[in-house]
Amino acid sequence: TGICDAIRRHNLRTQTRKPHLILIMNTPKAKNRKSMYGQILIATLLFLNFSSWSLSSAVGGTPDEDYILTSIWCGTYRINIKDPSLLQKIRERESSPEVVRPATQYCKADPRNKWNAILPYLAGRPQYCYETAGQDQSAFCQYELLGAETSVRFQNGAYPAIYGKTLRLFVGSDVQQSVVKMRLFNSFIACVMILFALSINRRQDSDLFITWLAVIAPVTTYFISSVNTSSWTLIGTTCFVFALITAIRNRKDKKLLIAASLLTVFSVWFTNSSRYEGKYVLLLLGAAVIYSEFAPRNLQLNKKTALVGAAILPILFFIYSYFADVYGRVNIFTDSRFEVTEGVKTTANNLLLQNFLNLPRFIMGFFGGWGLGWFELEMTHTVWLFALQAFLLTTVFALYKSDNARRTIFGGLFAVMCAAILYANQQTFTKVGNVIQPRYFLPFFLGIVIIAAANKTARFPNSLVLTVAILATISNSIALRDTIRRYTTGQDVFISKSLNSPREWWWNFGPAPETVWLIGSLAFAMLFAVIIYERKLESAETSKI
Repeated sequence: TGICDAIRRHNLRTQTRKPHLILIMNTPKAKNRKSMYGQILIATLLFLNFSSWSLSSAVGGTPDEDYILTSIWCGTYRINIKDPSLLQKIRERESSPEVVRPATQYCKADPRNKWNAILPYLAGRPQYCYETAGQDQSAFCQYELLGAETSVRFQNGAYPAIYGKTLRLFVGSDVQQSVVKMRLFNSFIACVMILFALSINRRQDSDLFITWLAVIAPVTTYFISSVNTSSWTLIGTTCFVFALITAIRNRKDKKLLIAASLLTVFSVWFTNSSRYEGKYVLLLLGAAVIYSEFAPRNLQLNKKTALVGAAILPILFFIYSYFADVYGRVNIFTDSRFEVTEGVKTTANNLLLQNFLNLPRFIMGFFGGWGLGWFELEMTHTVWLFALQAFLLTTVFALYKSDNARRTIFGGLFAVMCAAILYANQQTFTKVGNVIQPRYFLPFFLGIVIIAAANKTARFPNSLVLTVAILATISNSIALRDTIRRYTTGQDVFISKSLNSPREWWWNFGPAPETVWLIGSLAFAMLFAVIIYERKLESAETSKI
């Protein structure tokens, strides 16, 4: 009897302790600690994925990288503008108009040509030896360029100086190490800014992050983890939309409002520091966010709807006028230009219709349909197909769970983007796929996708998140392997072969190619795994309440 009584007393004490322990685990401090650990883990995994992409391609892997690296190595001493008088005024600010003062010790003036700069070949013309040879040529030829110098005609006026000055801090005697440091820096900045933008959201809703992850592989990831100026534009645009939505929805909370507003302003500065046209993209996206947050749920025409709609029209006209003045105005309806190729005359109307029918091809470029690099890096078709399916799953669900007004906003934004694509191609009188690249419109595309996800009224079901995770993970993994394969051996070697052997080119530092691929693939997969796990915990806690 005494033993039985002791057992009962022990069970009673245990039962009374359990609720106490549960309360301790569910205190705000414990929840905040869990959330902090989860955010650190997500940031680490995202950085590992970006870092793998940073090592996946040789120097010069992105379009215009030779021009960008020249700007970083040498600085600004000539402005690429049409007005020669303004050019002369700028040059007269130097002690002597004929003297060039490069920004780093690894760049010097060409004594034989005052308009040229002498710098390491890998910085001035890094892609020339393999890009022209096609996708089957590895980057092995870069070994022969180590230590060599070249003279490059330098024209630095297309990009703001802040981007070049910042990355110039990493310039050293070894071009390869310098470029990788710059790529890793951009990757780190992306992780810090994007995770901070998501962490200040009171709702702690992971749907926006899932939507972003669903569409970044492979093109957005490739550019974010590069030295291309598009890196900061993509990062800044993403954070701007995240932060502005958070600021509007939490405007009654001063702490969150201040934090989100500061990040919004910083994102504007950050974006404009990389590409001048970035601020116009943000202007249009900002108007779209404000309109989508305050627009009525129905499509009835009232004073509020008319005023907000009328306010967007001047913004569109202002953006159009700016680019038309810079690049030339073209009336697509009365364009009299024509082109004759092999005796066949192509009029402006013929070109417009052809480009309109080929718009889907341009959109596929957002998902890797054009390939990567200088578009000689061909992607396995599974990459863009799975990436497209992940985008459609998230976006179609978001539109289905939105009201008619928000669907109309998305449709209007998408139509504006398509019209801009057509106009840009018509302005240059080129077919889709020749001159105008998808990366020019990728920041705007990311913005409207995030806005669509923010406007929905229901969370993504777990089945959808799991499907998107599988599709995006496979797309990211295959694209990363395709990229490493292209530069190590060329793409004439099957993707199933080991990346370590045969191997014609690789960095003289860092992990082996196969290791880089495994780290990037597993990090991206684990990123989704952590998100799914946290969503299950949130659902369990909500069901208890």
